[in-house]
Amino acid sequence: MNYTVQLNKTFEQALKEIELNAEKYSFKVQHVHPVSEILKGKGFEIEKYSIIELCNPKFAHIVLSKDKKFGSILPCKILLYEEEGKLFVSAPKPTDLVEKLGMNEIKDLAQQVEDIIKNIIIEVGS
Repeated sequence: MNYTVQLNKTFEQALKEIELNAEKYSFKVQHVHPVSEILKGKGFEIEKYSIIELCNPKFAHIVLSKDKKFGSILPCKILLYEEEGKLFVSAPKPTDLVEKLGMNEIKDLAQQVEDIIKNIIIEVGS
């Protein structure tokens, strides 16, 4: 369900590269949720973990024009996390999401978005 790549760089470098690579594809980072920091503030410890929300206005408009309820899959998310001392970047496959949720009207668009997100992840991993 997710496309995942192990990285050989720092967390901060990867975060910056995700933002730069997203912009090359007309996606903008909307928000970075520092999940591990939030949980630490509540007394729970996990390895570094952030959820990066990305949006491409053109794609978002198409999705919402088909059905407002399809907004539940927006914005796109990329996960950046450490596990057993290794760094990973991962993202759910939009095609899997739309299939599981019965959003067949946007299947082709989901494939386009998936290809872009996969490219962002590959470029961050290189």
